[in-house]
Amino acid sequence: MINKLKFLNLIAVCFLIGSCTDLSYQAVDSTVITLGAGGDVGKASDLITTLYAQLGKIQDSQNGTWSLTEMASDEMIGPTRGTDWSDNGQLRSLHAHSWNPQHPFFIETWNNLNTAIFQSNVALTAKDITEPQKGETRFLRAFFMYNVVDFWGVAPFREVTEGVDVDPKVLTRVEATAFITADLNAAIAALPECADIGRASKTSARALLAKVIMNKAVWSASNPAGPYTFAPADMDQVIALADQVGAACGLSISNKYWDNFIPENAATSKELIFTIPNKRGAGVSGSVRSRYFCTLHYNMKPSGWNGFATLGSFYDKFQPGDQRLGDAIPGVTDVSGLRAGFLIGQQKDQNGTDLKDRGGKPLVFTKNVLLAGNTEVEGIRVIKYPPDYANLDNPENDYVILRLADIQLLKAEALLRKRQCRWCFNYCE
Repeated sequence: MINKLKFLNLIAVCFLIGSCTDLSYQAVDSTVITLGAGGDVGKASDLITTLYAQLGKIQDSQNGTWSLTEMASDEMIGPTRGTDWSDNGQLRSLHAHSWNPQHPFFIETWNNLNTAIFQSNVALTAKDITEPQKGETRFLRAFFMYNVVDFWGVAPFREVTEGVDVDPKVLTRVEATAFITADLNAAIAALPECADIGRASKTSARALLAKVIMNKAVWSASNPAGPYTFAPADMDQVIALADQVGAACGLSISNKYWDNFIPENAATSKELIFTIPNKRGAGVSGSVRSRYFCTLHYNMKPSGWNGFATLGSFYDKFQPGDQRLGDAIPGVTDVSGLRAGFLIGQQKDQNGTDLKDRGGKPLVFTKNVLLAGNTEVEGIRVIKYPPDYANLDNPENDYVILRLADIQLLKAEALLRKRQCRWCFNYCE
């Protein structure tokens, strides 16, 4: 089975670049599969396990969907500090919106997402696949394609029966939206209402469908820059889906925001809908490790890479008293002095002693930060996933993909857009 999956991965890579030319191979203890000609692609359960692993592959490093989403916004900046983090300008170009098609983060993300879509197509052809397994596969394929369309505005698609010498069909945003919607509706029909938060369910499919329908106005616009028509019927569907999600599976908003992200979040949070599960010490794909290492200073605990920060203008958007500004976390702050949220000003250890930078100066994180020309201390740091000090490299924190607060915000947006359209504001044509 492992050799079969490796060969399918090779086919997927060929899919991404259009065709493979002069491909030669030596079959050593391997099985070559002729797809579409009666070949057995393997057990459905094994193929679906591979798809869930692909979720982690696109999320667990700072080079994938996370960076493309956050680094291009005001929420995150990858500043150069002396000679540290120059990275040939790759991080700076993301924040400055000056990237080109050869940017390695885009290539890696494109390959991973589209490989996962093709692997989903293969899984759906498994001879032993059940209806619930088809639902899981369609949900996962919808998730991967949702990201492709969101980033690139198109979605290449290759049938399993097509050879690598055939150029893939390219779905427009409108076509891809219809494809994703059909997948999610099929998943809702086939899946159980609730499942372990690391597995697909009707509730997670409805949550993702609400996000797709909210994006429909932008994805269907003739001009990507707008104007956009948020149809009242679409907004009604978002509201209905959000209500169904909110009433299912015992979900509720957590009183303490950090319960959603601490190492024990799978047990403490009632808000999580769909996650990448992580077990302490297991070393599975989808770890949140890079989320704290990429921002913490060398002299903090853990000793980080002293990289990413947020902008002062983003920090200023939060109201005093907001939990997200900063909070002491049991098992974290008393171990290292580290607080969750925004790290600004003088940093301290667990004993309240002031930390210093590598030159012996006070470790004081400043609000101001530039793309280049910084010292070690510029930029407010962010800790969303508190470190798991029981195993820093393979932490327990589940990686959160869908949670209730996100879906409730979608409902609020849908209600607002319905009201604005009714009043003929500038959100409708």
